[in-house]
Amino acid sequence: MFVPRSLKIKRNSNDDLKSCVGKKSKPEAEDLQLDRDGDIPAHASVTKEAVSADRPGSASSPLPSPSSQLAEACLVGPEQGVKDSFPSEEPVKSFSKTQRWAEPGEPVCVVCGRYGEYICDKTDEDVCSLECKAKHLLQVKEEEESLKASSPQRAASQPESPLDAFYVYKEHPFIVTLREDQIETLKQQLGISVQGQEVARPIVDFEHCGFPETLNQNLKKSGYEVPTPIQMQMIPVGLLGRDILASADTGSGKTAAFLLPVIIRALFEDKTPSALILTPTRELAIQIEKQAKELMSGLPRMKTVLLVGGLPLPPQLHRLRQHVKVIIATPGRLLDIIKQSAVSLGGIKIVVVDEADTMLKMGFQQQVLDVLENIPSDCQTILVSATIPGSIEQLADQLLHNPVRIITGDKNLPCPSVRQIILWVEDPGKKKKLFEILNDKKLFKPPVLVFVDCRLGADLLSEAVQKVTGLNSTSIHSEKSQVERRDILKVGRVGRLGQNGTAITFINNNSKRLFWDVAKRVKPTGSILPPQLLNSPYLHEQKRKEQQKDKQTQSNLVTGANLMDIIRKHEKSNSQK
Repeated sequence: MFVPRSLKIKRNSNDDLKSCVGKKSKPEAEDLQLDRDGDIPAHASVTKEAVSADRPGSASSPLPSPSSQLAEACLVGPEQGVKDSFPSEEPVKSFSKTQRWAEPGEPVCVVCGRYGEYICDKTDEDVCSLECKAKHLLQVKEEEESLKASSPQRAASQPESPLDAFYVYKEHPFIVTLREDQIETLKQQLGISVQGQEVARPIVDFEHCGFPETLNQNLKKSGYEVPTPIQMQMIPVGLLGRDILASADTGSGKTAAFLLPVIIRALFEDKTPSALILTPTRELAIQIEKQAKELMSGLPRMKTVLLVGGLPLPPQLHRLRQHVKVIIATPGRLLDIIKQSAVSLGGIKIVVVDEADTMLKMGFQQQVLDVLENIPSDCQTILVSATIPGSIEQLADQLLHNPVRIITGDKNLPCPSVRQIILWVEDPGKKKKLFEILNDKKLFKPPVLVFVDCRLGADLLSEAVQKVTGLNSTSIHSEKSQVERRDILKVGRVGRLGQNGTAITFINNNSKRLFWDVAKRVKPTGSILPPQLLNSPYLHEQKRKEQQKDKQTQSNLVTGANLMDIIRKHEKSNSQK
């Protein structure tokens, strides 16, 4: 049937209806230490690997009639003479309502969202009970039948290639037939800038990648109909195993751009783990794992583990031992686990450092380097960031071999799917103006996210909003617990993959040093700027200084147009000396 998470047991299919194993087993001593980020709950202890339940001495009980849909527990106690090696077990839960809700960082049932205590041996998915296992298998069967009904010819005459074969990316015939000038025009129109030797041409359709059909279906289910510019160029380069330094705006789809090469690389590797994704924050790691699971659904032997601080360590160590293919981690937690010799990264074939610029700003560079010291030198490495400052270039020089540099989008411009509104509001009137917006049905479309300067300001404003407007309001900051922060973040984010939203900015002379930055970035979007900003002397002074700086930079450049002028100026200067 399915396997309790506390036991590593692989059953035969005919054992599915004959026996079941409870959840408790002896805890490992090394896993009972406290997580440095907080106390470990009693239920979070990790268990020893157990022997097969099919061995002599284990007892099983047949299921009652199908109408009852109840499973009797398999109890192995002292009367079987194996008290020391296999303690008595609790019954496998029959109904989801008797299962507790998952704690943060614990596996979640794919059907009801409760604690995924068991692993369904037929699908490797997390389930909480016999009830949800039955529902899950029924859903899988319906999806398979639906797929066969939608394309019966393909299902009958064109079975999917076995996944134990090697995957080799080849440019699609359509891409091959395009002329070089057509490719360059395409890149210019899409805002794709590429540097590197022998760079693969961009794709224009996911079908051009030759992915397994299951992965193609998962892409469509997740809303990926047409690749975005960063995906067009980054995916084929990544599939060819090249090191990459990529920069793209938030909401450009860069997560899928590196996840697809990661999935393909891990899918055809036998060693576990075989892929690593490093992120600077817990929230980003959780988001990436969720997206990875959506794309991996139905692919054989593809499991992920989330290794992040602020969550209990033992469940993460337990999951890590379940032959996971992809690790998604923050550097600090992963280093702690490496120091405990609880993971070997010798089989890693591809590593991604996501939001590398944020990683450096937060001071994680040395931690990232320490992690990567444990990875084979021939591993494919991908650095992804929103911007590429000099520090990222230096890191790339250290980590990447013959990389391809990919930049897409207009840097530092607002997301086009977010409407920008700039309002001139003096400090004493900010709170009143906010309440007016929250009471305006044209502007207030929940959820609303309000940024303030400090933690105390967030708490006080949240209380005021709830008191004055009656709206549900909560604050989020670094002193909130991880559980609270995760619950709050379920409001989601706008501007990602085309989601629409509105950004309202309050501005006054207290933020005068930002006037020109705000104006030059927001004005191209068509938003109307307040006259106090447009007529401000600070704005015009900042604009003048930047134009002078640009002019000086341009005069120092050597081009075909000014080459002779530079030579004459140089000769004149020497003759005067």
